[in-house]
Amino acid sequence: MNQRLLWLSHVLEPDTPSYGGGEGFTVSPVKALAQGDSCNTSILSFPNHIGSHVDAPRHFLSNGSTIDAYAPKDWIFTHPLMVDIPAKPGQLIGPEVFPSQDCASETVDLLLIRTGFEAYRDCDVYWQEGPGLLPELADYFRNHFPSLKAVGLDTISISGFQHRDIGRKAHAAFLSNDVRIFEDLSLMSIHGSRSLSQVAALPLRFYNADGSPCTILGWEQK
Repeated sequence: MNQRLLWLSHVLEPDTPSYGGGEGFTVSPVKALAQGDSCNTSILSFPNHIGSHVDAPRHFLSNGSTIDAYAPKDWIFTHPLMVDIPAKPGQLIGPEVFPSQDCASETVDLLLIRTGFEAYRDCDVYWQEGPGLLPELADYFRNHFPSLKAVGLDTISISGFQHRDIGRKAHAAFLSNDVRIFEDLSLMSIHGSRSLSQVAALPLRFYNADGSPCTILGWEQK
């Protein structure tokens, strides 16, 4: 079967947007060949919830699982589904937009929600007015996707900055069901809702992590 390999994660760089316009990603050179040093080395500084990243249950649950608690197989998704839900700035996405998608499935383990908001990633509106998910979606997805292990979307967070209280409840609702959350993904290159045959997410694994930047790959059928 012919497949192409896609990046579903963005490159971390100094202008990577951050939630609330907070601290970003910086690279500080320590040694440089151009300056006569023996090699090139740098120090990286960044929040653990920046760029394409995953939220683990510990992010909002004091006794929730951390990144390092998951087995390797938990980062491989063999039945991904992408759903197109075009969203407007500040919109809260609820269950009512999903029935028409006819996307209930016993096998789906990763649900990707493409809002189209990735197009605004270079603008302040991306973090200032990003769409969010309503908490009720957690139970809705549990009923429609009993094998679901994670959700992901092309917005900076499932918590719209204009609706942070609702966003905190949404995080807790998903994470309490052990559904991890991938945020700030790159989904624009995916052709169809079921064209991905597999997705692999490789988080930066460090002790007691409640979340971590990820490198994410998708295998798409040609």
